[in-house]
Amino acid sequence: MDLKLKVNRSDPVLAESTAIVAMEQEKVFDFIANQFHRNYQKWMPDVVELEALDGLPVTVGSKFRQVRLENDDRITSLFEITEREPCHQFSFKGLDQPYRQTYCMNAVAASTTHVTFRFELLEVDIFMRPFVKLIRAAMVEGVESTVETLHELLSQKVNQ
Repeated sequence: MDLKLKVNRSDPVLAESTAIVAMEQEKVFDFIANQFHRNYQKWMPDVVELEALDGLPVTVGSKFRQVRLENDDRITSLFEITEREPCHQFSFKGLDQPYRQTYCMNAVAASTTHVTFRFELLEVDIFMRPFVKLIRAAMVEGVESTVETLHELLSQKVNQ
């Protein structure tokens, strides 16, 4: 019997939340993906700086530098846009940290859209693996808060 242990990697940890927005799918995609460089900090308030390293427009392969404020510490990271399927999906992946964020938009009716946000922690360090349940719980809380904020922003935009 061969016993193989995975000591160099872990399964991803993910959290996902969905909201229904009274807005056309194209407009939701425009707010999230096309205007990402202007709007991301609005629904991710811990991001205090965002810089498009490759200029605009935002396309697959575009790289960004962000500075997040986490417990009064400024944490700088880089990410790259990995998917951009017009009106349906927008994703990016950390270049120096193992995460992926995905935004999916699906029309429910002519002017109603399901918006789903998924955050994936692609790797968990071996010394943190005993805490995966706590990490997942914190991720779920963060993802739900993000979707609530995004829903509020999109709802305000509809009422303008």
